[in-house]
Amino acid sequence: MKFEKIVSKGISSNSYFIASSSEAVVIDPRRDVEIYLEYAQTHNVRITTIFDTHRNEDFVNGSPQLAYMTGAEIYHGHKLDFKYGNPVKEGDRFQLDDLEFGILETPGHTPESISITVKTDSDPENPIMVCTGDALFAGDVGRIDFYRDEKKQLEAANWLYNSLFNKLLKLKVGKPFFQMLKVFSMWPPAKLSGSRISTI
Repeated sequence: MKFEKIVSKGISSNSYFIASSSEAVVIDPRRDVEIYLEYAQTHNVRITTIFDTHRNEDFVNGSPQLAYMTGAEIYHGHKLDFKYGNPVKEGDRFQLDDLEFGILETPGHTPESISITVKTDSDPENPIMVCTGDALFAGDVGRIDFYRDEKKQLEAANWLYNSLFNKLLKLKVGKPFFQMLKVFSMWPPAKLSGSRISTI
């Protein structure tokens, strides 16, 4: 497996390039997609799959451009209220050579939020990592204050609680997780550690 983390400095956003022996997945690509094409060339693989963990209001999505340039398929949560790729749901799996990418629905921050687990053929039962988007951070969790209505905020809080305690935190202890936002948050209560990687 080849793994690259791409940090977009200034907007505090991360994306990920994960490759098998012949194919690659890009998670939450940024707008300037040339870096993913360079990694694909370096590792001699084709980008075939793009995952967007959630809709972003402060991040220009590079998925359409990357799909246009590579022919890759885009996948996003099925609860998104508009469609630009292929909707996915809990339990969907994608096999790239010896790597399996699995979908966990982890709503809360947004209704359509998903997390992506990565497993290998050598241990098909346990993920070696999970990309959590904005659901779980090193030192904090996803915001729910975007919802104006107090009742909707409470509903989102319940979603997020379930996503964290009944899904993500039930993954095998010690597994690394990779979030989308890393360096800082403009939300005052945030306690992000600034860590680039943490474990569950």
